[in-house]
Amino acid sequence: MPRTGRPKKPNAYRVMLRVRVLEEHDELIRQAAEITARRKGSGDVSSWVREVLVAAARRVVAKEGGAVTDAPQESD
Repeated sequence: MPRTGRPKKPNAYRVMLRVRVLEEHDELIRQAAEITARRKGSGDVSSWVREVLVAAARRVVAKEGGAVTDAPQESD
């Protein structure tokens, strides 16, 4: 049987991070992601969470004087 629907885009992300949030934080996080997506013109919750976590990680490592090593930037 042939596949229907759109072809899957190769996944650029090799690691998945699962995060549990409190129920009352779920809607807040989704709202923040939607606001950012509207401002940027694209995006989703995963992209927003990834950007925020990476930025926070860079700040923490830089504050401690560590070298921030990182994979190439994603292109949205």
